Amino acid sequence: VPFCLVVSSEGRKLKVYYVNTMAYHMLGYTREEFIEKVQDGWSRFVDIDLRMVMREHHEEILTGESFELTAQTETKDGNKKWLSFRVMVSMDVISSQLKPVSYITITDVTEKVEKNRRYAREREYLRDCAARDSMTRLLNRGTMEDRIKEELESVAEGQNYAYIAIDLDNFKQVNDTLGHAKGDELLIQMVEDIKGAFRQEDLVGRTGGDEFVVFMSHTHDQAAACLKAERLLERLSERREGRLSVSIGIAAYPEAGRSFSELFEAADKAMYEAKRQGKRGYQLTAKPPEAQ
Repeated sequence: VPFCLVVSSEGRKLKVYYVNTMAYHMLGYTREEFIEKVQDGWSRFVDIDLRMVMREHHEEILTGESFELTAQTETKDGNKKWLSFRVMVSMDVISSQLKPVSYITITDVTEKVEKNRRYAREREYLRDCAARDSMTRLLNRGTMEDRIKEELESVAEGQNYAYIAIDLDNFKQVNDTLGHAKGDELLIQMVEDIKGAFRQEDLVGRTGGDEFVVFMSHTHDQAAACLKAERLLERLSERREGRLSVSIGIAAYPEAGRSFSELFEAADKAMYEAKRQGKRGYQLTAKPPEAQ
């Protein structure tokens, strides 16, 4: 792989002893332009804090061992490049004076860095796809469970949470009478209504065909979750179609339980009680299922 070589003195004002053709050609400069920029310090070339680099590699600098770093720079015509620097500082006699001298080889690694970034974006995209429901883009059942458990593991004394189970009423009839395409459309509307009724920081997931979950963290009390449930019911009642209604079960932490399984069971039980009470409403469970 072609590489650049620069030999320079260290200090406030650098003196360039040697630079090969590749060094200035890589960045689009003439030899004189390149030397002028280097003499004013490498900070004019790269997007990193060189003082931090010196601190991190202090031992290598003192012992004369080489070290490597990667940084982004800008060519003369304004394009961005990623460069890999291999640096070695030693005490050499040049012009009969003992001075620290840097031997720097530079390699263009732009293609490699950009490829790694593309791979990272692709991996992140695949992870995101695996974590979400394909149609609504909400968090799926497994991801919701993992996120909620993480929240509960770090809960502090005095904090309140609410696990809210939402189930569409008679959704099978919607699909049977209007078709699955219309049913999917109504589900998308449902997602917008849930997001509009709850806070931006609340976790929202789709855990089944017509089942949703909202996990509210740092709520003031049980009443806060009940108000959000009422807001959702109001939004749905305003729909012109009038075809969407839900039954909601609320399990408040710590009153209804302290573990994911306790909250899940309590909210599920409350949701089915809401259906038994005539649907289009919500129920609050205040005690763990086993205590009732």
